[in-house]
Amino acid sequence: MVLTAIVMLACSRPAFYDESLSLKADQWPKDETLSFKVDIADTNSAYRFFINIRNSTSYEYNNIYFFLTTEFPDGGLARDTIECSLAARDGRWLGKGSGKYRDNRIFIRENIIFPQKGTFTFRLNQAMRHEVLEGISEAGIRLEKQE
Repeated sequence: MVLTAIVMLACSRPAFYDESLSLKADQWPKDETLSFKVDIADTNSAYRFFINIRNSTSYEYNNIYFFLTTEFPDGGLARDTIECSLAARDGRWLGKGSGKYRDNRIFIRENIIFPQKGTFTFRLNQAMRHEVLEGISEAGIRLEKQE
């Protein structure tokens, strides 16, 4: 009982930033960039970074690749390629939901310390080598302050 409460509290930490953007008709064109602007004033705290993804059960793959581009307040850029699993090896969908959609919050990294104050822009692009990726209805990012 106590363990369940601890797990539930750990999973329900308040977000410092949490935003997802919808994709029309569950389609993500290769050239469509989802942008998120995050104001950072605290350069001493550590953060956890997550990717939010909502897929339909008609999505053809068990994973998705992203290009994540980070633009720093001073104009510097960093780019990562990230893979996120959406289904188990046996084909069962991961994430929460029933019916047509599954919502996933995928942990990417912790102990992130932002090196400067200001507005950071995070850009997500699908990196699945399809001109239009079918079956993804939303994608976004979440940042949580670590305690």
